[in-house]
Parts: sequence; structure tokens; C-alpha cells
Amino acid sequence: MAKKDDLDLDVEGKGKKKPSKLKLIIIILVSVLLLAGIGGGAAWYFLEMQNPFVAQVDADVEQAAPEGEEKPAKKKKKKSNEPPLFVGLDPAFVVSFKDQSQARFMQVSMELMSRDPEVIEIVDKYKPMLRNNLLLLLSSQKYEDVVTREGKERLLGQALEEVNSTLHNEAGIDGIEAVYFTAFVAQ
Repeated sequence: MAKKDDLDLDVEGKGKKKPSKLKLIIIILVSVLLLAGIGGGAAWYFLEMQNPFVAQVDADVEQAAPEGEEKPAKKKKKKSNEPPLFVGLDPAFVVSFKDQSQARFMQVSMELMSRDPEVIEIVDKYKPMLRNNLLLLLSSQKYEDVVTREGKERLLGQALEEVNSTLHNEAGIDGIEAVYFTAFVAQ
């Protein structure tokens, strides 16, 4: 059986006071501001953080120009809040490996990324030249060099350098930010 104290409904209003509406509003406001600050800081960190691999490739390209020659034009920095645009280099590249006693082949699909629609349009115009230069690059690889993660990352860096070099020499731009493998088979 329930005790009398358990059934007390505080009809007369003599129990605990409810917190005032002003305190509740202040607590909610401080919580929202704190969450907005944390979210804004996290967004800034992730949007401004650069890929160290791409930064290393940029540094290597800048140092690679011999003295007396013009250094490659720097990429136009686009706002990081612009969405990335991709263009595929279809069909897939198929090359055989050099210096092999047995037949080995590599099939690679690649996509290029830029945040500038003009660069994507220019890539479409120079696609046959880009594919040619990338085929030459891919066919010069050794099987042992591209089967490791480090080898694939190095190949991506070389492909990015090749694409930007071709675009710089032919169209005067180099706005490709990254090259991605969308399929990679080596056997």
C-alpha cells in the first residue's frame, strides 16, 4: 500500500519552485552559442587544412624549374567553400609494364579535380593530349613500384604534375588540384 507522502500532489503549490523562464532562456542561449562556436571552429579547421601530399607536390614543382627558366605559374587559389568539380579521363588507361619476363598489365581509371569550371572546360579541350602524356607516364612504370600504397601515391603526384605541366604549356593554366584513381588493377 502506498504511503500518504507518496501520493502528495502538491495541489497548494507549496513544493519546489520552477526555475524562472529567464534562467532557462540564458542556459539555452549559452548552450547554442557554445555549440555554434565549436561547430564553426571544426568547420574552419577541416576546410583550411591542406592535404600534405598535394602541398609536397607543389613544392617539388616549384623547386624543379632550373635557374634562368620561368617557374610554373602558381595555381589560382579558389575559395575552399566552392564545390569540387570532376572530369573523368575515359576510357580507362591500359598499359603493359616494362622490363618484365612475363606479361603484366595495368588498367587505371582517373578523374581530375578542380574548383574552377573554366579549368574543367579547358581539360575537355586538351583531353587527347593529357591522355597521351599520362599513357606515356603510366607505361614507364615498373610493376614493383606501383603495387604498394606509396608507389600509387607517388604515381598520383607524378600524374598531377604531368597534367598541370601540360595545361600550363598549352593553355597557360594549371588549376587541377588533385588526380584520383577511380579504378586500379595491376597484374
